[in-house]
Amino acid sequence: MKREKRLTKKERRAISPSAPQQHSHHIHCIACGRHMEPEEFQGTSPRGVYLTCDHKSQFPSCTDCQVTARYLIAEHDRTGKAVNMAQAWH
Repeated sequence: MKREKRLTKKERRAISPSAPQQHSHHIHCIACGRHMEPEEFQGTSPRGVYLTCDHKSQFPSCTDCQVTARYLIAEHDRTGKAVNMAQAWH
């Protein structure tokens, strides 16, 4: 009896509605932990930005916290460890 073919992790993520390319609706700045709405990343003067590391992962940040967030991402790129994110708050 032949086993049924299973999807790879990458294929399951591509099919899933919460694929990594789509950002969830529960977003926190990695530098200060402030809760941010998706609308804050749009418009002519956004209050939030997505910063990209060398591995092409994206991390949300407040525009006021960009310097700190870039430092955290640079440390992540240098060491290969997970980004040291701030405690989330609402």
